[in-house]
Amino acid sequence: MPALEPWIQAAPAIAAALPDLCFLIGPDLRFAACNRPAHADLHAPWATLQGRPLHSVGPPELARRAVAACGNGPQRLEYALRTSSGRLARFEASIVPLPGDGNGWLYIARDVSSQVALDAEQARYARAMQGVADGLWEWDIAIDSEYFSPRARALLDAPGRLAEQLQADDQGLWRAALQSHLQHGAPLDIDLRLAGPAPRWLRCRGWTERDAQGQPARVLATLSDVTTSKLTEQALSDSQAKFRALFHTVPVGIAVIDIASETVIEANDELGRLLGWPTPSVTGQTVAALGLAPLPGTAGRTEVDHRELRPASGARLHAKLAAEPVELAGRSLLLCVVVDISVQVAAEAALSALAEQLMDQERRTTQRLAQALHDQLGQTLTALRLTLDLGAAAARDQARSLTDQALREVRQVLVDLRPPLLEDEGLAAALDNELAQRRALYPGVRLKLDVEAELLAQRWPGHVEYALFMIAREGLENALRHANPTEVRLSLYGFADEVELGVADDGSGLADGFERCPGHFGLIGMRERARVIGATLTLGPRAGGGTQLTLRWHTPQ
Repeated sequence: MPALEPWIQAAPAIAAALPDLCFLIGPDLRFAACNRPAHADLHAPWATLQGRPLHSVGPPELARRAVAACGNGPQRLEYALRTSSGRLARFEASIVPLPGDGNGWLYIARDVSSQVALDAEQARYARAMQGVADGLWEWDIAIDSEYFSPRARALLDAPGRLAEQLQADDQGLWRAALQSHLQHGAPLDIDLRLAGPAPRWLRCRGWTERDAQGQPARVLATLSDVTTSKLTEQALSDSQAKFRALFHTVPVGIAVIDIASETVIEANDELGRLLGWPTPSVTGQTVAALGLAPLPGTAGRTEVDHRELRPASGARLHAKLAAEPVELAGRSLLLCVVVDISVQVAAEAALSALAEQLMDQERRTTQRLAQALHDQLGQTLTALRLTLDLGAAAARDQARSLTDQALREVRQVLVDLRPPLLEDEGLAAALDNELAQRRALYPGVRLKLDVEAELLAQRWPGHVEYALFMIAREGLENALRHANPTEVRLSLYGFADEVELGVADDGSGLADGFERCPGHFGLIGMRERARVIGATLTLGPRAGGGTQLTLRWHTPQ
């Protein structure tokens, strides 16, 4: 004991000279003394620590470990603790029992923050050297501190934690990815949007370093600016979406065909509609099953102006085909376009029929005029000349009669060529006169004209009146010749700037597909006359039986 006396006397001076914090812990585990009561690294002012139980100072887990270290032998602790100055410091502590039995413990705490930071910086530097193009982010879990390499800081807009730099929606995604990585070992690989007006993206790829006990100590991640690739991906996605929308809405059928197997690998909605197949069912079918065989050609661009297809519905489809071979991912494909030209073919057939009808009408009109001039007017004039040659007084009366007959025959020819009364008295009078002449030819049919009194003197443009009259005459002729009616009624309604013409009969009605039947070319002519004056013409069944033809015209706006 005498040998220790000098050391016991010198203990206060030694403790004061030590750079480390030294505490005396009494047998009751309370703080009894401190060598540096004014030190900034104390957890709290010494006046508030002195006399406090050891288990009440610092985080609960640290206090529990400190109390557990106050045993019979020397113990060492490593921990992080926030000081009274607000700094988060790392300490290495040695706890040894004081000499004697039950005299307490000496607690020496050394600040090793500088050494830890130096070691961590060296490790970061080594890791950063592996990929200087990316930034490095590190999260020290124990002290809840984040580190950014200079490159990583340059990628961000402002100082602060990584989550604070993200858009609000992505902050939750980042925290969830971290939690899943730490708790379940899920890969930490996520693309995040940075906050700010301009779109910017970061790709975070991370891993976890664990301590000696296997617990997560820190999370590290490389940060890459992937804004350009993201914008490119978005532009490509938008372009693909626009192409797909165009592909499925364009009004022509499109098929992508594998040349080797002659199988459709892609088709749009219009092709399915044209062929009478559900669009999803077209893919995987052979061109033969779809009725597209043979292929237009596989050596360069090929066009087939007209091919008649047989869709699943059984109807005939007139189509134009165009095909061009393409190479995609080493696969030989054929891009085939199917254009429905059925309307065009029908229109061409109708025009051809109309031209044939017009020529036929011209021929028949010429023949009728020639026959009228030869058989009627010619014979009448011959008889007149012979009568005059007789020179008898009685012959003059016969010559007068023949002259009157010749005039009637000329007028009848003119009636056939030009509607009487139309130019002088108007449409209503001309229609009434037409019915009067037809009554003599069809005595068993009631022919009537419904017209308002205000329209008897109404005039419309000359070409309009002529078209209306000719359509009414054609409709009347069709009803009398083909429908076997008991009544045909013409109607005329309207005003100065619009007019509606109707031809209704109570006959046998219209047969299915009547427009395509021989003998109905007159309908084509009526439609063409209506089109020329900008009118609309409809033809259909009449309520109660028969047929109703209606033409509507109004002054162009």
